[in-house]
Amino acid sequence: MCKFAVIGGCSVMAARKTSDLDSAHLQCAGAGSIPVTRSMTEKDRQQQPRPKDSFKDWEAPLYNDLRKIFSRAKLREVLTHSSFYDEEGKGNGRYVFAGMFVFKGMVAQVLYRYFSGEGTRLQHVLGNLFRNERLERLFDDLKLKSFVRASEKFDVKTHRHIFVYAVFGYVTTLDEDIRNWFIAKYILNDESEHLFLHKKRNANLLAQADAMVRRTNGQRLSLEMEVTKEGLHRAKAVLSDGTVLCEAESKSWRYARTKTTKLALNMLATPFRKEMLSNPEYQARVLAREEGKIAKRKAEIEARDAAKEALRAEKQEKRKEIARARDRKRRASQAAAKTRKAENAARTAAKAAKEARPMSAKKRRFKQEKIKKPCQA
Repeated sequence: MCKFAVIGGCSVMAARKTSDLDSAHLQCAGAGSIPVTRSMTEKDRQQQPRPKDSFKDWEAPLYNDLRKIFSRAKLREVLTHSSFYDEEGKGNGRYVFAGMFVFKGMVAQVLYRYFSGEGTRLQHVLGNLFRNERLERLFDDLKLKSFVRASEKFDVKTHRHIFVYAVFGYVTTLDEDIRNWFIAKYILNDESEHLFLHKKRNANLLAQADAMVRRTNGQRLSLEMEVTKEGLHRAKAVLSDGTVLCEAESKSWRYARTKTTKLALNMLATPFRKEMLSNPEYQARVLAREEGKIAKRKAEIEARDAAKEALRAEKQEKRKEIARARDRKRRASQAAAKTRKAENAARTAAKAAKEARPMSAKKRRFKQEKIKKPCQA
């Protein structure tokens, strides 16, 4: 259950361990709130994690670390997104919050205690430790996709880091030994070693030149600095037998060292470079690499031209189809007009033939009687 402490007049929620009250749905809403026990509805029971779902290979060695941290039900709870439920307030949102801030704070505390460097340097290291690309890779390595629950509209692939933060958030509720083990194995591991081995560029260049000298004749290379009468800084690359390999001057102490080290590297690399360039095997490799680049470029051009030709042919075929449809419509219109013209001609001919026929005796008498009646009246 939740415990609170008063520090400086503010109530602070202390860390807690899981207990039987968690399974009874005792929820802590925050500092100063009263824990409320709610009953589980039928819909809640249907949406509870089902241990048999996606746990066919749960006992495999692949999931040894997950079994060390999670039970089956707790894993499904931590990896269930709020979009999976119809009601608000459910899901792994609180675990995500704890992972993004509480767990990251624990890692920052380790960096502060055990790693040297300025605050800006440690901040950059912390940001690199929790970059999205690394979290997404951790999601894939732990095979969490099999246990994630979310709505069909929610894109899990682009939000993999959210579920990893939820795992981090749950780790914050565990014992200190397990937390430290998890941080050492998945955060401050060999993959992060390069973040703590930062060296200045000059030191790296000097180390390269020294390694080349040792491989050539077993001597060591060092830099000696002096100030000239003109007030310039002069750097000398000196071998262990006192031979001055090269030197350079500059107003800047740092640039004089850098320039001398680069000159020494170039001088040391020249014999190896000449030997390499005259090596037939190296020439064959370079030729093969260049031919491969040319072939690849040619294939790309051919594929691009083929795609353009296919698109041109498709557009031409569409234009032809449009022209054929227009021609069919024109022919249909002409046929309909011809039919209407023939029908009009037939009606006109029938009317003319009807008018040209001789009048019957009956009709003649009818018309004569019709004319006489107005006259009699």
